[in-house]
Amino acid sequence: GEPVIRQALRQAMRILGGQFVLGQTIDEALANAEDEAEEGYRFSFDMLGEAARTADDAERYAARYHEAVEAIAAWAGSPDMRDEQELHLRPGLSVKLSALHPRYHPAHEGRLRDELLPPLRDLALAMREAWLPLTIDAEEQDKLELSLSLVEPLFTDPALAGWNGLGLAMQAYGKRTLPLVDWLSQTATATGRRIPVRLVKGAYWDSEIKWAQEGGLAGYPVFTRKVDTDVAYLAAARTLLARPDQFFPQFATHNAHTIAAIAVLAEDRDYEFQRLYGMGEALHREVVRPEALGKPCRIYAPVGGHKDLRAYLVRRLLENGANTSFVNRLADDEA
Repeated sequence: GEPVIRQALRQAMRILGGQFVLGQTIDEALANAEDEAEEGYRFSFDMLGEAARTADDAERYAARYHEAVEAIAAWAGSPDMRDEQELHLRPGLSVKLSALHPRYHPAHEGRLRDELLPPLRDLALAMREAWLPLTIDAEEQDKLELSLSLVEPLFTDPALAGWNGLGLAMQAYGKRTLPLVDWLSQTATATGRRIPVRLVKGAYWDSEIKWAQEGGLAGYPVFTRKVDTDVAYLAAARTLLARPDQFFPQFATHNAHTIAAIAVLAEDRDYEFQRLYGMGEALHREVVRPEALGKPCRIYAPVGGHKDLRAYLVRRLLENGANTSFVNRLADDEA
C-alpha cells in the first residue's frame, strides 16, 4: 500500500501548494499575479526557504532572493519617481534571516554580524537600486533581539539613506510589542527614516508555549489567549497610527472586526492592509473596491517548489485549525 499513500501525499501537497503558493518559480508567480495586480492589489513576494541547515542552503537561498529582485524589478518597470509614495505602490520582497545563515541563533550573534549581515546588506542595496520595498520577516520570540541587532546597522547605513523601503514584521502576540514600537520610533527619529511595519498576530503560538514550558520560564513570551492577542493588535495599531512621521503601517489580518476597527482608528492616514495569498479573498475584495472601503491591500505571496513548502504549509494549517477556518470551509461544498 505504500505507493498509494505516497502518491496521495504528493497530490495533497500539490493541492495545498496551488492554494497557498503563488508559483513554484518567481517567473511563474509574477505571471500568476497579473490578474490580481490589475484589480489593484500590491504584492510582497516571499521566496520559500527558511532555517537553512548548511552554508550551501544559505547561499542557494540568497541567490534565489537576488534572482527575485531582478525579476520583480523587470515586472514592476522603472519607477516614475524615486519617492516614498511611489515606493509603497511597488511590489516588494520579504526575507527570513534564518534562510541566510545555518546558525541563526542568539548564541552566534558575533558570527552572524560577520557572516549574515553582508549578504543582507547586499540584498537591501539591490532593493534600493530597484526602488522596491524589503520586509524582514518575524521569527521566534527568542530571536527578536538578534534580528533587531542585525537590522539596526542597515537603518544607519549611509548607502541606504533616502530609501524608506526597509521594514519589518511585528507580531502582536508577543508581550514586547509596544516596547518594540517605542524602540523603532526612537530609531526612526535618530536616522530620519519612516519605517514600514507589517503588523501580524503571530504564527508560532503552539511552539512558543511548548518551548517556554520546556525551558521552565517564569512566564510565556506570547499571549496565550486569542482575545488578548486581538486587543494587543489594536493597541499596537493605535500606537503606529499615532506616529505617522515615523511609521508606514501595514495591517496584515483576515479578521473582519480588526479591519473595521483599523478603518475607524486610521481615519484618513496613510496605511495599507495585507493578506496571505489563498486566504481572505472575499473579505479583502471589499477592502480594495473603491465603492466599498477603498483602501490599498498587499498580498503576501509565497514562491517555491514543493520541497520548500512544508514549514510554510504547516504554519498555515496551524493557523487554520478551527471549524470556521478557511481549510475546513474549503472542504464544505455548501460554504
